[in-house]
Amino acid sequence: MRASWLIEDESGAREGEAIGRERLVAEGVFHASIRPEGWEAPIEEIMRMRGYRTRDEVNLSPTTEGLDVILGKFDREHLHTDDEVRYVLEGEGVFDIRARDDRWMRVVVGPGDLIVVPKARHHRFMLTASRTIRAIRLFEDRAGWVPHYRQ
Repeated sequence: MRASWLIEDESGAREGEAIGRERLVAEGVFHASIRPEGWEAPIEEIMRMRGYRTRDEVNLSPTTEGLDVILGKFDREHLHTDDEVRYVLEGEGVFDIRARDDRWMRVVVGPGDLIVVPKARHHRFMLTASRTIRAIRLFEDRAGWVPHYRQ
């Protein structure tokens, strides 16, 4: 995982100063590193401890039919009424998460990274240039995972 402040200006968006684990925790963002070999038991324990009831797997790549449409649902700023939880098995993803002071935090996750974006926190999600990710998604209730877009 790599976290930094996102700087957006007329030249575009770029990563700025690094953000430490302590700041992410203060912002309510949970991160853990779990080895990809034997990930099932630690994920089951996190599900039990945090009250997640179900899980599934998402697998996106350049050959995924309708990839741009799928990604278009999540690259706009939104929130969910439940936590957004991802454990990355392969590939990479980018979460831009609003800090409490409304600045963007950019968190890049890869294999072995577990991230929890807290419920009711505005964020957006994108893939890196490889456009590939295979991840386990954890849910309290799938109804809470519907995106609510920021106006």
